[in-house]
Amino acid sequence: MRALVTGATGFVGSYLVEALVRRGESVAVLCRPDSDLWRIEGLLPRLTLIRGDFTEAVRAEEQIKSFAPDTVFHLAWHGVGGRHRDEEAHIDKNLFGSVELMRLAARVGVRTFVGLGSQAEYGPQPHALDECAPTEPTTAYGVAKLCAYHIGRRLAAAAGMRFVWLRLFSSYGPKDNDGWLIPYVVRALARGERPALTAGEQRWDYIYVADAAEAIYMAAASENAQGAFNLGSGEARRLRDVVEQVRDMIAPSLPLGFGEIAYSPDQVMHLEADISRLSAATGWRPRTPLAGGLRRTVEWFRAGA
Repeated sequence: MRALVTGATGFVGSYLVEALVRRGESVAVLCRPDSDLWRIEGLLPRLTLIRGDFTEAVRAEEQIKSFAPDTVFHLAWHGVGGRHRDEEAHIDKNLFGSVELMRLAARVGVRTFVGLGSQAEYGPQPHALDECAPTEPTTAYGVAKLCAYHIGRRLAAAAGMRFVWLRLFSSYGPKDNDGWLIPYVVRALARGERPALTAGEQRWDYIYVADAAEAIYMAAASENAQGAFNLGSGEARRLRDVVEQVRDMIAPSLPLGFGEIAYSPDQVMHLEADISRLSAATGWRPRTPLAGGLRRTVEWFRAGA
């Protein structure tokens, strides 16, 4: 495989790059000039580094063409944090940039295009989600991801590219972004602070990041994989239980601020992926139990607290 990866310096992207390198694949990464490379720093000698933003990938077209990728993994996306979910940039930059990247991929002869979608494409729904569930996104982020999927599969069909779209649920693990729930709780408790939390009755599907990266790789490597797939653990856990498990790994006596933050008006209370379609197409199943993944995550964030 000759793989071009966007979003390689991000959380999930860095694990995907590691998985590709470990398998001996040839890997080029498209990174903005100002990207912090800390997550992939140890892999740089084995990568082809192409500087450029995926929203303006045409500026790097000659370098990409020279590398001659047969597979593109598109994981880059601007503004994934909660407070950015309704910004116009999701349409103006992310959607249009993704479409142009797909067109570029077709021009340079890419055979497989793998895009990272999101559970946000479904919108809030009170049950486990398979790929036949209605897609009713309630944020600009979810709308843009869903549009990228629909446009991408049509562009790919016209170009003869295999198109895979993986709707990621909640990933976690070492090197995650500090603003997400688990890193926030670990760092607060490690400093002896009480984290402020909602009541924690939400039920979310958490998948360990290395397992998610493995699934993304296997979807590209499996010729049977085509179209949209859910990517999660297949189990929904109550957030209160997850947070208490994290706390108990640090110090069971530490207090937790459940109920100190009100639920937002659009709070998602149930996120659960039906992953049977992905498993059938690729043979992939998540391998990391929640307790083991949380322990690795706690140890990593405590070391940097």
